Amino acid sequence: MKAKLIPVFFASFLLAQVAFGQVEESPDQRYQDLVAEVEIANQAWKARLAELRKAEKKGGPSLPADAFQSPLIPFVAKFDSAAKEYADTANAIPYLTWMAQNALPMVGDQRKAAKNAVRTLVTTHRKSPSLEKLEWMIGRLDYFYDEKQALEVGLQLEKESPSSKVRAYATFSRVGATINKAPVDSDDFRQAKEEILKVLEGVEMKDLASSVKTRIKMRENFSLGMSPPDIVGLDLDGAKFSLSDYKGKVLFIDFWGDW
Repeated sequence: MKAKLIPVFFASFLLAQVAFGQVEESPDQRYQDLVAEVEIANQAWKARLAELRKAEKKGGPSLPADAFQSPLIPFVAKFDSAAKEYADTANAIPYLTWMAQNALPMVGDQRKAAKNAVRTLVTTHRKSPSLEKLEWMIGRLDYFYDEKQALEVGLQLEKESPSSKVRAYATFSRVGATINKAPVDSDDFRQAKEEILKVLEGVEMKDLASSVKTRIKMRENFSLGMSPPDIVGLDLDGAKFSLSDYKGKVLFIDFWGDW
């Protein structure tokens, strides 16, 4: 019986030492503890919001202005502080990633911290496989840098990242503007198209591949000055018609649907 109590006593003793700062908490445990705090705060916020909505439906007061304020806001500073404490080490990556994934939709200092977190991840930690979690952020480096800096950072990621997914997003970040804006009959457009499609070959990235192929198809088939596809349908009387029937005429087309 006493033998079973020893581990429990030791665990309690260890926790007490951690609480009083006598044992240093590991970076991973510190991160897990912060994430647990966030979850508790988030659940409390959801419960409060549900009660306020329930009371409002019963004729109570309207929802207060702070009812929809993210419960995550106070935690950004905590994650930012930890990331700075572990700066330039792999221990900072989870904290930086959390800010990148959660604080970008915020405003003010929180959004600034999130953008700085992304910048740190794609430069200081550009060789980390964890960058795969940033997804679209790497594909939109121009949101975090000016055009010249975005190009430089993207090229570094393409060259040094061990992740084929990160390299693909970085390539897309570099050639995406060309695919969106360059004339479809230009060498720039053709080169950008060939480059990104080649990078996507053999990489399991269905969302990015679908987005890229859709953009290319839209540019190649629906750019200004091109002939539209010959749409065929039935009029209100059930008679068949096609868009080509109205060639040479000014035509207003209203697309709508009912699902």
